[in-house]
Amino acid sequence: MRGRIGSAAAIIASLVAIACTAVAQSVTGTVRDSVSRRPVSGVVVMLLDSAGTTIVRNLTNERGEYRVLRGAAARTARFVRIGFTPRDLLLPQRDSTGTRLDVSMLALPNLIQAIHIRENSNCRVRKDRAQALGLWEQARAGLLATIVAREENPAKVWRLGFYRVMDGNSTVIERQRVESDSAEATGKTYIAAHAASDFVRLGFSTDSLASATFFGPDADVLLSDAFALAYCFEIADHEKSRPNQIGLRFLPADHRKGRVDIDGTLWIDSVARALVDVEYKYLNVEAGAVRFRPGGYVSFHSMKNGVVMIDRWWIRVVSASKDTMMNGNGRLRYRDWLFAEEDGGELARATWPDGTDFRAPLGALRVRAIKKDGKPAPGTILSLVATHYYGTADANGLVVIKDLLPGPYAVRIIDPRIAELGIGLPTSLRFVAARDSTAIATLTIPTVESMIAERCVANHQWTVGDSLFTMGRVVTPDGKPVNNARITLFVQSREADAKWVQSQQYFTTGTDGMFEFCHPFPPHTRVRYIVAEDGFVVGQAEGEFTSNFLVFRIAVQPLR
Repeated sequence: MRGRIGSAAAIIASLVAIACTAVAQSVTGTVRDSVSRRPVSGVVVMLLDSAGTTIVRNLTNERGEYRVLRGAAARTARFVRIGFTPRDLLLPQRDSTGTRLDVSMLALPNLIQAIHIRENSNCRVRKDRAQALGLWEQARAGLLATIVAREENPAKVWRLGFYRVMDGNSTVIERQRVESDSAEATGKTYIAAHAASDFVRLGFSTDSLASATFFGPDADVLLSDAFALAYCFEIADHEKSRPNQIGLRFLPADHRKGRVDIDGTLWIDSVARALVDVEYKYLNVEAGAVRFRPGGYVSFHSMKNGVVMIDRWWIRVVSASKDTMMNGNGRLRYRDWLFAEEDGGELARATWPDGTDFRAPLGALRVRAIKKDGKPAPGTILSLVATHYYGTADANGLVVIKDLLPGPYAVRIIDPRIAELGIGLPTSLRFVAARDSTAIATLTIPTVESMIAERCVANHQWTVGDSLFTMGRVVTPDGKPVNNARITLFVQSREADAKWVQSQQYFTTGTDGMFEFCHPFPPHTRVRYIVAEDGFVVGQAEGEFTSNFLVFRIAVQPLR
């Protein structure tokens, strides 16, 4: 009985396997240039059913090879690539070994091929309209390759995000904050916040005011039919800084009052036959913001394995801060001080299952950390302010920090003794990171004690003989610094049954919630810091000087 059951199961399994093979076989082949016979990478290969609906799609690799699963409904294979004439071929009959379909594609003599299709009637008549629409079809092929690459051949990616404040309305970065993905993500780099239909209907901002949230398009938005129907296309003016590039400008066909829209240009490399980037500016923003050039940028990068990906992106908007000034009558008045800021990101690294990898051309810092006597300071931890970047000095005092986004940085020292305060030791070292470049510096390492002493001197809290140091921070229960908190000091000597004595000294925190004090007390003195509000104690901490340094983190619950 067991033998019969086993035989039946084997027969059923064989029939299922045969059925699956019949339903889904592979279509493989190589795509070559019809003239040079060289393989063509980055070709989008699609299998279509009898109604022209796409069933499956993939990309050719650096050898021009492709492989897609052939379902029972597949009838036609379509091959599309920017810079080439698209090809549609009927699929040959299936057999048990699969389908082999090698293809030759004709490279276009140039990317501007005039075509005539139904266009938006709101677009004004231009002589270059047919050429612009032809270039748009080529651009769509490139955008499609970006989407297919993301979906069918995803990579493990490590991204860097940044926020930058610019110097006035220039392109010079005044300061920046950099963050890293907490873990590697798969496939996605930059994705638009909304669909193209939403942008067409509502615009690219929540409001036209400087405090609004602005959005930008990605490959999916630019490729969509909703975007194509709502925008007019024209050939952009040539730019000397972009040799061998052709620009396709797009601007809204319908201008609606109060809706923030975009006017942009998609640039294409006519030699490499690849997308380069998209630049755009926002329309219908406040008049005072125009000189800051609010807009955005998206960059494309083509890999040898045929993958096209977005590797850089940012959005530039205008923000305002209150500025106090004296008017002609000697009275204070307030005004909004406008400045440009940029939110964006960059792909730092990417790896694919086939072994292909990508590393962005980023900067680095090489620092030799030394003590006051000039000897190496091994174990010193250096970090870059407002970033995730850090490094530890080796036995020779050498610290190397890599993968730096371009821009200005300030170096600080992380001392474990004050780590719980969430601060580091500031240094005088400032530098500007540049792509494919290493900044080199030597840094004499300060100590926590010297930093506190300098702050005591600056705040007139230093007296001769001070040798014990206190550093503290007043924070809310969720860790935010408390400004203008009044702190009272109590002291208890080491003598038996000694009482707490209130000192005449008191401190007021700054915006960072910090306070410090330099003491003339003998060792083993106990101190207590009390934070009071309206006569009620809202926080306190105490400790004993077993060394020359004490750290206090006082969490308070304000009464109001």
